[in-house]
Amino acid sequence: MKDSSNYIPAGERIPVRRLVSKRDIGIEAFELENGNLMLEATLLDPYHLIRLNIHIEPDTKTIVHARSEFASHPHAACPMVAEKAKLLIGLKIERGISKIILQKIGGSDGCVHLRELTVETINFAATTLIGFDQGFGLMSRDFNILNEEERFEISRHVLNNTCFIYKEKLT
Repeated sequence: MKDSSNYIPAGERIPVRRLVSKRDIGIEAFELENGNLMLEATLLDPYHLIRLNIHIEPDTKTIVHARSEFASHPHAACPMVAEKAKLLIGLKIERGISKIILQKIGGSDGCVHLRELTVETINFAATTLIGFDQGFGLMSRDFNILNEEERFEISRHVLNNTCFIYKEKLT
């Protein structure tokens, strides 16, 4: 049985392939004059161009503004779901938010693509906010130039059990 990974052993031909589709998610983070974090996100594929704009108050990690737009969509009714983004206002960036997002804007009354874009945006927001409570600011260069152990200690409580590196060690 051949390995299904992208690894091609020496001497084997690279299989002929034809690109059939692509989906891009792009997220940019900005610090606004009032100190809030603004994230502008887009999901682009052959059928969709969905934009999402979220503002977060960093001290409380609360979403204070949320808006989405379906600029390109496969069905006439798709833009009706755009208003669901407003249901994010008041949510706090903390553990369990992905489940709340699914309940508010996913499922049969929502949009799987808006949910996907929102979860990715919130994950990026959480990364941007690491170190903020310790006075480093948004996505701070001062935080990023700390040595690995210092960054780990600062972010451990936020990232506990989110991946292999932050897996809680049983002693």
